[in-house]
Amino acid sequence: MITEISDKFYRITLPMPFRLRHVHAYALVDGKDIALFDTGMILPGAPEKLEADLESIGHSIEGISDIYLTHVHTDHCGMAGILQEKSNARIHLSQVSHQVHEHFQQTDYLIGQARLFYTKHGVPTRDVEAIVEEIEDMSSRIPKFEVHTFLQENEIRQFGSRLFEVIFTPGHAAGHVCFFFREEGLLLAGDHILPYIPPSLSPNIYDEIFQPLASYLESLAVIEKMPIDIVYPGHGNSFSGIEERIREIRTHHELKKEALRQILKSEPKTTFTVCSELIGAAAANWDDWEKFMALNETYVYLQALKRDGAIQETMMNGVLCYSAV
Repeated sequence: MITEISDKFYRITLPMPFRLRHVHAYALVDGKDIALFDTGMILPGAPEKLEADLESIGHSIEGISDIYLTHVHTDHCGMAGILQEKSNARIHLSQVSHQVHEHFQQTDYLIGQARLFYTKHGVPTRDVEAIVEEIEDMSSRIPKFEVHTFLQENEIRQFGSRLFEVIFTPGHAAGHVCFFFREEGLLLAGDHILPYIPPSLSPNIYDEIFQPLASYLESLAVIEKMPIDIVYPGHGNSFSGIEERIREIRTHHELKKEALRQILKSEPKTTFTVCSELIGAAAANWDDWEKFMALNETYVYLQALKRDGAIQETMMNGVLCYSAV
């Protein structure tokens, strides 16, 4: 489905197999040229769906001259490679996102790192292998592509007559950016802020110094100060009143941290044990992907609590454990 959100500016809704069932890409048209912001996920029929949507406004994939990526999660960059092949589009993303993309291209090394990381956090072998399968699937859905330029923080880019600002918003993903069209007060938010659910947070297993929650909250503070009239996210409906949504998300994270503090009051526990207690019986109805995401978020909250001085981390028989201070 394609919807005009502003003059010659379109939202394209594409399919996705995960819980949200859809992902948005955005197309800005200037004459015969198109700038595409995110690409959607590589799935059977997805390129044809994108082509049909573009044809409905008198354009085609071959007219895509530039692709701007908010981040390199598979649902946002999956079609970048094949679109570049068909259109010779220039691809632009942050340098950190490019590093993440390179990691996904080194599948064997990525899986080795993942096995070490999750085993260290108390994940049983069977569950580690389920995680490996999810990572292999993600890696297969992020094909290679050539990068034309690296986006710089707060730089102003131009496409046709429109100017837009590159806003660095790490947290949901290392290297995540948003695109702000100041004259229209319009923010293309990627997965930085969503209308219905808080964006998921995951570790960077190559960089354990990276603090996803702290970075995310700092990034929220950045966009909170901007004159944003309307947010167009990667999933869900557009919305205004960004200050209220930011307050809701901050409250959500504080409540989750408090829930983990309560779990750790009795005895030291691994990330896997804390996650299992946190999600409880609900996990029986979850698939491996949902369990993987819950485990990642549990780790992120534990690292935030450790950074706050609320819990301590110790190594016990090669496995990291956490306990209340």
